[in-house]
Amino acid sequence: MIDIHCHILPGLDDGPSNMKRAVDMALCAVRSGTSRIIATPHFKNGVFKVSPEMVTASVEMFTRELKEKRIALDVLPGAEIRISPEICRQLDQGELLPLGASSYYLFELPDIFIKDGIIKLLRQLQQREVMPVIAHPERNRTIMRHPEMITELIFEKALFQITGKSITGENGKLSFRIARDMVKEGQVHFVASDGHSLRHRPPCISDTVKAVKKVGGEKAVRTIFEENPAKIVGSSARDGAMSKRVG
Repeated sequence: MIDIHCHILPGLDDGPSNMKRAVDMALCAVRSGTSRIIATPHFKNGVFKVSPEMVTASVEMFTRELKEKRIALDVLPGAEIRISPEICRQLDQGELLPLGASSYYLFELPDIFIKDGIIKLLRQLQQREVMPVIAHPERNRTIMRHPEMITELIFEKALFQITGKSITGENGKLSFRIARDMVKEGQVHFVASDGHSLRHRPPCISDTVKAVKKVGGEKAVRTIFEENPAKIVGSSARDGAMSKRVG
């Protein structure tokens, strides 16, 4: 499996504090059936000062460590980018990291936001041929109050990634209900661990497959866990990512 959202790089944000803990997370991921992870430290959230260069260097260092320990996990650079009024400027200036070498970017909504502002941003991103993936909408405070926004944002070409523990019911009843309804309606494009440590959302999404299958059937499992993530990691601006988009 491919996990497109995981805080697994050591010492960059609120993920593992050191290499040993990061390696322990990698072992957990591999044992649960994950073969590839996109490392997505918090980015531009006003708390952690993380640059693209730091992420790239950390991925290279972590990859060397995994190879030395013979852990078969492929790690790609990425970021969980906090949405702000500066997003388009930062994008135009090359300050933001996509998911792997693709045209997909992972965005985190503010807890409180105005829908029209997000719709305007989504349209600006479309003009830049960016594919926006919205992280864990089922856990966002505004969407939890107004889940009807999900349909409106999908109309604006937003893609949605839910957290594995939401569809299994471990993130609370409301997050579960929203995640379940999204799967039923075909509004979930990805399920990811959003892993931070072995205790706090471990990087394991294998237990979510049964939950998704129960709600959406085999087709949903294939689309969410295989086809859509494969399009991200298999695409890049150089080899025609725009012709292989999710959606």
